This record gives sequence, structure tokens and C-alpha cells, in this order.
Amino acid sequence: MDVEQVVTELYGLRPAQFVAARDAYVARARREKDTAGARRIGSLRKPTLALWAVGLFARARPGEAEGLLRLGAQLRTAHRELDGARLRALSREQHKVIDALARDTVRLAAEAGERTTESVLREVERIFHALLADEEAGRQWLAGRLTAAPRSPVGFEGVQPAPSAAAAARKPPEPAALPPEPEAKPKPKPSARAKRRPEPEPPPPARDAAAERRAREREGRVRAARRAAAEAGAERERAEADLAEAAGALERARSEAEAAREGLRALQLRLEAAEKAEGAAQKYHHRAESAAQKAGKAAEAAARRLRAEETGDG
Repeated sequence: MDVEQVVTELYGLRPAQFVAARDAYVARARREKDTAGARRIGSLRKPTLALWAVGLFARARPGEAEGLLRLGAQLRTAHRELDGARLRALSREQHKVIDALARDTVRLAAEAGERTTESVLREVERIFHALLADEEAGRQWLAGRLTAAPRSPVGFEGVQPAPSAAAAARKPPEPAALPPEPEAKPKPKPSARAKRRPEPEPPPPARDAAAERRAREREGRVRAARRAAAEAGAERERAEADLAEAAGALERARSEAEAAREGLRALQLRLEAAEKAEGAAQKYHHRAESAAQKAGKAAEAAARRLRAEETGDG
């Protein structure tokens, strides 16, 4: 069994079809004594609606998917080279591109019969942003084998998700530009005596050092908060996948129980019909047996009369 081909096929199915198809492949791998394949396929988790929709987009629009990955490569290069101007330009571009791709993705999902919500749209955007930073996940996505949403990038400037519309609405207005400062008057040339005096050293920039320390501390807190948010998001996704799989198992169990109840009702009806047929057959047997006894007695009497006539005893 080609396990990678099976993975591609499974993650191309709609989420509601995933578990039954996965379990069927696991059973087949076990029949074929493919223990490693059965273990690998059995470990696959049912995709969230957002993850399935992102995979659907990659299969339906491979050219645009490759364009997103090229943008990610450019962002990573600019980040490595500390090219601030290039990072800012690419960051603005990625927000526009991902917004358009995410909306196309939910439209494709709707056309395929899956209803999406605003939270699914936000999760699709998050996955696209994470794919920009994770080259390996991008390759898996393009091949149709992305089995889990990649972690959100932490500390990757220019690859953070765009703010939501509500957050943008809450953003305070930019401060008005300050008027230009008046040109400084030229300082008078120092006298020869003043030149001989050493100029006093400027005071240490205590305030700037404190500001830098606060900025570093704030940056550390931001990084920690991003890591915590990424871990919480991943945990939520795992919990949602577990919940979806449990819901699928419950639905299958309910279907099997209903089928068993239907089978039991059918058997009960067959039993009642068989019992009625048995009663009717029993009555028919009694009547036939009585008729056979009467016919036997009549035949014996007729035989006796025949013998009597033949011997003249009558």
C-alpha cells in the first residue's frame, strides 16, 4: 500500500467522510500484514474544516498556491538579510494576498457543500500566514499531504497575521504631523582660549538606556505571549479534532445501533410470520392426518366387502 498516496486521498475527502475512509484503509493494511502502514494511517487525525478548506484550495488553485509559497520564500530571505524596507513592502503585500486567498478558499468550500463561519475564515488566514514561514509545511500543503495546521510563526517580522477589521477599527488615529522645527542659528566660533578648554562630556543617556530596557522587556513579553497564543491555538485545534472524531464515532455507533434495531424488528416480523405459518401448517397436518385415517378405514372396509363378495360369504 502506498501510504503517502492514501494520505493525499484521505485529506482530499470532506471531513465527514474522513474517519470511515481512514478506518477502511487501516483494516485493509492489517489484512495485508502492513503493520507500519496501518499504524501510520491510523494515527492520522480528522482535519478541521479550515485545514480541509486550505487543502482544497491547493488542489483547485495550484498556481496561486505556488505564488503564496514564493512570497514566503521572499519574506524569509528579507528577514535573514535584515532588509527592513523589503520586509515592510512584502508584509503589506502578504496581507492583501492572504485576505484574497482566504476568501477564495471559503467560497470553494461553500461550492463543495461545506458551510463556513467567520472563525473558520480567521483560521484559514492563520494557516496561510504560518505557511509563509514554514517551508516544509508549504511543500506538504502543495502536495496535498498537510495533515495538521503549522504553528503560527513567532518572532518572524513581516509574517504576522494582519489585524482583524474590528482591531483596525479600534486602532487610534495617527498623530498629526508636527510642524518643522526652526532652523538652528549658527553657533559663534569659539575664541582661542575657549578652544584650549576641553569640552565637558555629555551626561550618560540614562533615560535612553531605561527606555531600551523597557523595550527589550516588552519585546520579551510579546514573544512569550505569541508562543503561548500559538500553543493555545494548537491545543485548541487538537481538541477540536478530537471532538470532531468523537462526534464521528458517536454518529457511526448510533447508525450501527439503529441498523441493528431495524434488523431486530425485521427478525421479529419474520419470527411472527413463521410462527403463524407453523400454526397453519400444524392445523393442516391434523386435518390431513384425520382424513388419511378415515380414508384408511374406508379402504379396509371396502376390501373386506370385496373379499366377502368374491367368496360368496355375503
